[in-house]
Amino acid sequence: MLVPVHDAGVHLEGCLRSIAEQSLGFEHIEVVAVDDGSTDGSAAVLDAWAARHPGRVRVVHQENSGAPGGPRNRAVAMAEGEFLFFADPDDYLGAEALERMLAAAERDGSDVVLGRIKGVGRKAPITPFRRSVEGGDVFTTKAVWSLTAHKLFRRSLVLEHGLCFTEGVRLAEEQVFVVSAYLLARSISVVADYDCYYLVRREGFPHLTQQMPDPVPFYGVVRDVLGVVVERVPPGARRDGLLIRWLTLEVVGRFDERFAELPEETRALCVKLAGELVRDFFPAEVVARLDPLARARCLLLEQGLVDELTSVTALMAEARTPAAPRRGPRRGAAWARRRLRAARRLLRRLLLPG
Repeated sequence: MLVPVHDAGVHLEGCLRSIAEQSLGFEHIEVVAVDDGSTDGSAAVLDAWAARHPGRVRVVHQENSGAPGGPRNRAVAMAEGEFLFFADPDDYLGAEALERMLAAAERDGSDVVLGRIKGVGRKAPITPFRRSVEGGDVFTTKAVWSLTAHKLFRRSLVLEHGLCFTEGVRLAEEQVFVVSAYLLARSISVVADYDCYYLVRREGFPHLTQQMPDPVPFYGVVRDVLGVVVERVPPGARRDGLLIRWLTLEVVGRFDERFAELPEETRALCVKLAGELVRDFFPAEVVARLDPLARARCLLLEQGLVDELTSVTALMAEARTPAAPRRGPRRGAAWARRRLRAARRLLRRLLLPG
């Protein structure tokens, strides 16, 4: 169990207890915790656990690195077990999680095991966990729709290929590691009949996926992971099926109502970097799989039309804003539909002049 820790607060004890109380037996588990410059007492909690469980819980302290990638890489270098599982200190595991995932790995000879993730106060991925899979691959498991690090990885796979997390980046830093593991794995299993990992929303801490990221490091990471995909998967329908995930979520999906509120210089940079990704990685047949509104935004990105994208996303924001009480629910819904129609008309006018 590898746990990067920074100011985890009251959640840390619960995370550690969920590890110690695993049905697999704590005597079979190694915990490596990297304290990334905590200032709230988390370091003392870790030291107390290490003192109570010498040899079972190992703790290292370092100056704050600003992101979990570095602490995770350091934990990997310290780990000695056959398998690695990455947990965040504000989350927790189901009591049978490790036992079930380890059994799947041993049964199927899998290098990666996805255990069902349940959101607590926040969303969690659904697509990969619709059914259990015994010895599948990145395509049959739809694994790319869950790219957080909260998986079971065979340590020999990670060491053999030198897999690392991106350091100094606070969003999508795990994608290169996870996607590389998916594509290199001899086999991938999915445990979909049990809640293995509980992804918890911390009060007062807006989740990173809901924030607009710093465009240069974020789109740099997306470029890196797309490079991994195109390097390891030949052109064709299978590659296109993977690429649609990034086009939908990390490229077009970032140009929603939040985009219109960004400073002008940031909007221009986002469009430039995202447009370059569209041109470099997403062929027309992949773009064609988007819904009409997303496809139009994608074309605006490709053409670098900042002002036009801003107008469209502003209209989308108006359409999603709850109507004033005096309108009533029916009039409010009709008003929202009119704003979305206006956004579509604007897109058609921009993309099909004359």
